[in-house]
Amino acid sequence: MIKHPSAALVLVTLVAALCTVLPAHAENNQAPGLRPVFQYSASSSEPVIEYNVVNHMLAQQDPVPLLRIYGNGRVHVHIPAYMKRAGDYELTMSSVELNELLRQLADDGILDFDPAAAKQEKQQLKAARRAASGELFHASDASDSHINIKLAQYQRSAASPRISSFSRQFRWRNLEFDAKNIPESVVIRKAANAEAILRMLCAHPALQKLP
Repeated sequence: MIKHPSAALVLVTLVAALCTVLPAHAENNQAPGLRPVFQYSASSSEPVIEYNVVNHMLAQQDPVPLLRIYGNGRVHVHIPAYMKRAGDYELTMSSVELNELLRQLADDGILDFDPAAAKQEKQQLKAARRAASGELFHASDASDSHINIKLAQYQRSAASPRISSFSRQFRWRNLEFDAKNIPESVVIRKAANAEAILRMLCAHPALQKLP
């Protein structure tokens, strides 16, 4: 495992990056009892957060996820051979950073995402736009965004029940495209913001290439 020599610098840079995508998150102003609570094992070999993009234009997919974050703070980034900076990279984040990242993902709706409701809203908004202006839009290059979250326990707030062995698999086709073309959907825009945060981690300046 490779650690960046300045953990404080990593923390400052990462938190600044997380806050750059959206100016503010409502969670930051919430009372402690309203904040989500996460529990995960620091010794588990299973990632707490996993992120990948499946591009359907590619004949051969790289089965290794772009990003894996473990409970001990290890961040592993895999850049496929067909991309610039191809190779495997790592950095180590603190527990404060990992919890902040999980809070951001929760605030963006990833941990409580309802795919059926989001798809229904998307279809309704597209139908309303088509009826109003006749405007149609379609993404020529299909890609699927995958975000997996696995926790020992998750509690949305003090008033919510605790969920043990929590697992959430987020899947959405052409997420960035939909966020740009259906700006009325807060759910899709926030999910795209979560993906943008994870993409920023994949290009974090503290990442060091593995031999």
